[in-house]
Amino acid sequence: MGDRPDWHDLPDRTNDDRISRFSLHNGVIAVAKRATRGRSYQFMRVVSINRRLFRPFLAWNARLMPFGKLDRRQTEVVILRTAWLCRSRYEWTQHVAIGKSVGLTDEQIDAVGTDPTSEVLDEQTRVLLAAVPELLDSHALSPETFDTLGEFLTPAEILEFVMLVGNYAMLAGALNSFGVPLERAWR
Repeated sequence: MGDRPDWHDLPDRTNDDRISRFSLHNGVIAVAKRATRGRSYQFMRVVSINRRLFRPFLAWNARLMPFGKLDRRQTEVVILRTAWLCRSRYEWTQHVAIGKSVGLTDEQIDAVGTDPTSEVLDEQTRVLLAAVPELLDSHALSPETFDTLGEFLTPAEILEFVMLVGNYAMLAGALNSFGVPLERAWR
């Protein structure tokens, strides 16, 4: 599901001595590894490189997911679509599992990547998915898209949607650039 020939597969730079010297690897990785039962800790290798950004990023990210205003299924399809378009295998793999845990089916998850206009997705989901590349390409919602989103989202939810896409595109850039490998549980 979702395996693409053009995923960003770059060398793992997270174990570079120059990076390890500045990161919080040891303690953070151990805690994250234990807390997620070995399923989600590698991304911490990148996020912890800059200690000044580490805690604010984690707090910000948690405000968007899992504690955001959007419905959890909406949040996951938006993250999955962003991961797909940013070619982030790490984000895609992590959020497939999370998507399933909030009720998305394999068929729906596959459609998010390969056919976001599929009838297996409800109308609101298709509208959200159509807006993701618009944000990634032009960094703005068209007036038509904004109005369509406004039919089922509040202005605060639209803002959160825009920030969610931007946050996960930013994270994809970091994960892809540093070649963050998948945890053994996902290989």
